[in-house]
Amino acid sequence: MKLFIGRHGQASFDAESDRARPLTAAGTSETEKLRDHYISELKQAQIIWASDLKRANETACIYAEKLDLKIETKNFLSPDCEADRVLKKLQSLDPDACVLIVSHQPLVGELVSLLCEGNIYLAHPYVTSEIVVIDCEIAGPGMGSVSGNFQPARG
Repeated sequence: MKLFIGRHGQASFDAESDRARPLTAAGTSETEKLRDHYISELKQAQIIWASDLKRANETACIYAEKLDLKIETKNFLSPDCEADRVLKKLQSLDPDACVLIVSHQPLVGELVSLLCEGNIYLAHPYVTSEIVVIDCEIAGPGMGSVSGNFQPARG
């Protein structure tokens, strides 16, 4: 299994609720540039899973646009959900699946730690729009290894 585990792009705080926070212009631009730079790798994705919060869904749409994939919105990818729940959902997929996940901190950092370290205590310190690529024969605690890290150009 190959996993592209991504954090949403930079989001505005000007919204009626946390769930409704949209991407900023900078968040959209950074994500588009990252997508375009890594498009050949990202084209391996067969599925896009996104959190049901607005900023994650908008980020996923940026990827879906060029990857010609539909977005599967998953409520278990909310920021306050647990990494082991996501892992159980991944285990239901074909072991050869390639999934692009778009979610939030702390969930994405803890998921990387669970897959690669076997626990959630060494969470990856994501920046917005970042994607960590994990390869694993099976989706299980400590069974993955980082094979890539896509970070947006800053500055």
